[in-house]
Amino acid sequence: MKSMIKKHHSNPLVIYMIINVIVAVCLFYFTVGLLPFTSQNPIEKYTLPFFIFLFGWLFFGISFKKYLNFRKRKLKHVAKSCLKADISALAAGLILLIIFPEFNNYSKIAFISFSTLLFVVETILISVYFGFHEAEVPTELLLDSKTVHYETTLNKEDHFVNDEVKDFMTSYIIKHQGKELLNFLQDNAGLFLSSTLLINTIERFNIEKVSKTRYSTIINLHQVNDIREINIFFATINERLPYGGMFVGCFEALQQRKRRILGGKNKLFRETIYLRDFIIFRVLPKLNLTRELYFWITAGKGRALSKAEVFGRAYFSGFEIAHEIQIGGLSYFIARKTKEPLRIESAHYSFLLALERVGKGNELFKVYKIRTMYPYSSYLQGYLYNKNNLSEGGKFQHDFRITTLGRFLRRYWLDELPMLANLLKGNMKLVGVRPLSKQYFSLYSEELQQQRVRHKPGLLPPFYADMPKSLEEIQASEKKYLDACEKHGLFLTDLHYLATILFNILFKKVRSK
Repeated sequence: MKSMIKKHHSNPLVIYMIINVIVAVCLFYFTVGLLPFTSQNPIEKYTLPFFIFLFGWLFFGISFKKYLNFRKRKLKHVAKSCLKADISALAAGLILLIIFPEFNNYSKIAFISFSTLLFVVETILISVYFGFHEAEVPTELLLDSKTVHYETTLNKEDHFVNDEVKDFMTSYIIKHQGKELLNFLQDNAGLFLSSTLLINTIERFNIEKVSKTRYSTIINLHQVNDIREINIFFATINERLPYGGMFVGCFEALQQRKRRILGGKNKLFRETIYLRDFIIFRVLPKLNLTRELYFWITAGKGRALSKAEVFGRAYFSGFEIAHEIQIGGLSYFIARKTKEPLRIESAHYSFLLALERVGKGNELFKVYKIRTMYPYSSYLQGYLYNKNNLSEGGKFQHDFRITTLGRFLRRYWLDELPMLANLLKGNMKLVGVRPLSKQYFSLYSEELQQQRVRHKPGLLPPFYADMPKSLEEIQASEKKYLDACEKHGLFLTDLHYLATILFNILFKKVRSK
C-alpha cells in the first residue's frame, strides 16, 4: 500500500517559530539602536537577557498552541493563544527580574515596552494573514505507516478467507504477538472470517479508506499507547462498523508498564529510568503548560495509559467493553459498537474537576472536586456496575478507576474540599443527601428520586450517621433523613445529623472509602 505524507495540523509549525524569532530579533536591535536603554553599549548589555527571554517566549508559545497552522484555525482562537502565551512570557520575565538580584540592573520598563511592542507587531502580522487567507477545515495528518491490510471479496453470506491469506495472517500474528493471541482472536473475534479486517496502524487515514459497514469486526494489532488522537481514531473505527460490530484493540496498561521497566536488565538504574518515564510520559502530557511541547516532541507515541482511560475513551467513542485479557505484557479488549461517538468533550486531565450532578428541582449543576480517578473514568460507571456491582457503603468493588493518591485523598475527604465553593454558591448545603451523577441517580427507586430533587444535596450525607452497607440500605438511610426533614424541618434535622456525623468521625474513626 502506497503511503502518503502530510504535515500534522496538531504540531507547531517550525516556519512560524522562525518568523517569530526573526521579527523579535529585528525589533530588539531596532529598538535598542533607536532608543538606547543604557548609555554604554546597550546592545552588548541586553543581548544575553534578550535571547533568554526569546527562549521563554517560544516555550510559552508552544505550550499555548500559538504556532499551530493558522489555516486550520479561526482568528479568535489564534488571538487567544497568542495573548495567553505572551502574557505568560511577560509574567515569567518580570518574576525573574524581581527575584534574582543579578537582573536588577536591567530596566523593567524596557522589558515591558519591548514585550508589548512584540505582541502588537505579532497581532498586526496575524491580522494581515487572516485578511488574505480563509481558515480551512482541519484534516488528519497522514504519516508513513506499516499496515497489514487484507480484504477479501464479501458475499451476501459470510465465509472464511482463502488458505493463502489465512497462512499469512497466522504467521504474522505469531511472529509479532505469539500463538496465545492467535488462539484468542480465533476463538473470540472471528479472525479468519471474510467480514473481519486485520490492521496494524496508528493512522486514522488507514481506517478512513475502509468502506462503512463492510466489516463486522476490525482488529488493530498496534498499541493504543502510540496513537496521537485516540478519541478520533476510535470514533473513525466506530463509523466503519455496524451496530453490534466488534473492535479489538490492545494497549500497555500502567501496571504492565511499571513491571516492564522495573523488571528490566539494568538493575542499577531501573528506578531512575522509571522515575524518568513517570515524569515524561505521565506528568508532562497532563500539564497545560507542557502538554503541547510533549506531543510535539513525542508525537504522542509511547504514552502511559491506564486501563480506566483506555476503556473510558472506548465508551466515550460509542463502544462497550465485552471481553478483556492480558497476553504477553499487553492488555487486549473486545469492544462492541452500541451507539454513535460523543461529539462534545471537556478537559479530562485537570487536577480540579467540575462534575455534573443532579440537584434540587432536578436541575444539573457542577460539583467541584479534586481528581481522584484516572481520566475518562466517569464513562465507566455502567461498566463497573454490571461487572462488579457495589460493595459495602455503596462503592464499586475493585474500582480500578481510582489512583493511588486518590485513595488517600478520599479516605480523609480531602478531595471534597473544593465543594465548599458549592456551599457558598448556594446549590449545596452543609448536611444533605450526596449529589449524584445521572448514571448513579438512575439506580435509585423512582419514589426516592422524586423526593431527593425536592431538597438541596449536602456536603455531609446521612451515610456517615447510619453507615449503611448496600445500595438498598443507602436509599433507606437517605429516605429516613428526607422524611425527617419534611416532618420536623430542615434546621432541627440537620443539627441532629451534624452532631451524629461529627461524633462518628471524631470518636468512631469513620472514614470514607
